[in-house]
Amino acid sequence: MEMLNSLLQFNTPQFQSFILLVARFSGLFLTAPVFSNPVIPKMVKLGLMFFLGFIIFPFVEKIPLVYENPFTLFVALVKEFGIGVFLGFFVSLIFIGLQLAGQFIDYQTGFGLVNVIDPESQVQVPLAGRFLYILAALLFLIIGGHHLIIKSLAESFRVFPLGNFTFDLRLLAVINRTFVQLFFIAFKIAAPVVAAVFLAEMSYGVVARAIPQLNILIVGLPLKLGLGTYFLLLTLPFFFWIVKREFFNIFLSIRNLFQLLR
Repeated sequence: MEMLNSLLQFNTPQFQSFILLVARFSGLFLTAPVFSNPVIPKMVKLGLMFFLGFIIFPFVEKIPLVYENPFTLFVALVKEFGIGVFLGFFVSLIFIGLQLAGQFIDYQTGFGLVNVIDPESQVQVPLAGRFLYILAALLFLIIGGHHLIIKSLAESFRVFPLGNFTFDLRLLAVINRTFVQLFFIAFKIAAPVVAAVFLAEMSYGVVARAIPQLNILIVGLPLKLGLGTYFLLLTLPFFFWIVKREFFNIFLSIRNLFQLLR
């Protein structure tokens, strides 16, 4: 009953607190994987933001004072929006790493000749990268990653209360480590396929010296495509294992970051 009263009896500080809360959710829905997908209708996203806001609002510490200056309120909204953008982008770095791995694979196997349009960014992306992205998105939903994102955002209200965010330089160190980890993820995923194709290209050189009459460029391209596809499918169990581990590591990093800033 008290929770229902807190939702229905809005005064000015509560109303402003709710607007700030929704602003943080809107930032998350702009950059977080799955939630930022443009296939989801905007009205559905808006309704989900307000629905989640009403659920979390009774448990969030409200702002003690009223923002009488519109500019001050605007600055607070931008800060809350930035927190949501940061959390969503932090998780999406894994998917960026997967597309980078796909670019490595396409460049070596010959799939780089063909690109597809990414419906989220509306730009051309590598074929293998899009394939790995879809598999990772399915795995993300299976392990409940969308729930973990919302849980992380809910925990952020304890570390960064509404209207009280101050930038900490320790955030930059965490971001730098995450970017470095992004390249390691891309390398670990692409390494088996790239290594196999590289060894095949070395063998092409031996064959070209042994049989000069053979046009190795005509014969080698289909073999590279087939070999790359075979090893890409062969390493899928390894791909699922490493991506699942990285998903949990990224949420663990977010939790450790919250404990550090508390």
